[in-house]
Amino acid sequence: MSPRPSARAAAAILIACAATTGAWAQLPDWSGQWENVGATPSPDGGFYEPLEQVLKELQWSPPNKPEAQAAVDRVVAVQRKAIEAMHAGIDPGGAVTACTFGYPTVMIESPLMFEILPTPKETALIFSSREIRHVYTDGRAHPGKDDLWPTPWGHSIGHWEGQTLVIDTIAVKSAFPGRQGSAVIAFGGIEEVQMIAFLSVDAHFVERIRMLDKDHLEDRITIIDPANLTEPWHLSRTYRRVTHIDRMVYEDCEGEERNPIVDGKFTLTPAQK
Repeated sequence: MSPRPSARAAAAILIACAATTGAWAQLPDWSGQWENVGATPSPDGGFYEPLEQVLKELQWSPPNKPEAQAAVDRVVAVQRKAIEAMHAGIDPGGAVTACTFGYPTVMIESPLMFEILPTPKETALIFSSREIRHVYTDGRAHPGKDDLWPTPWGHSIGHWEGQTLVIDTIAVKSAFPGRQGSAVIAFGGIEEVQMIAFLSVDAHFVERIRMLDKDHLEDRITIIDPANLTEPWHLSRTYRRVTHIDRMVYEDCEGEERNPIVDGKFTLTPAQK
């Protein structure tokens, strides 16, 4: 027969269990699926909301340095020529299917649904594109330079201030080839020119996510990038609770279409025989 634990050991176990229970109890209930307000997808790969509305909701006003603005102007000019070619019938264009958005686009201009799974030591944001953001809330710091390299989602640590999750993200690179840094992209309606702000690989992002009411979350984002911006840039995004689907639906970008867009919402259909 194994010896009975001492009263001191039993008390330590009870204290540890109480501490863990207390940590869980302090976390907000953000269960269910969420989606961007103002990023309604259309079946041809565009968005229904006009660009003007999207920019207003984002509070779009990047404080670009002159050289950064010049780079943006060059890209926008190329976009305009491409759209003109489509209208003239020179280039048919086509729908865009993206399975990877990267950060920060996945938070501000993605039509994807996502779940938030908070735990005392880590919060995971899981998107229907199968992208996952890991936010470590166990008190750790970012890795040192020898153990850190840029990825499309960066490295995120965070902490809780009451019911607000504060996220600190660094080491972000573009999810699209050809750039070392990252970009903030604002999509408008069908065949509208995108608005872009280029960022360096040293850009620093701070988010504050909180509940506005039972059906809405808010993410306030501050971007600090002295290489491209004259001052910190503040953006805001709101997400609404998804009510027509009660589970995660992964977009099938490579294979069988099981989630067609109907009236601006991803839906489920039976497998094709």
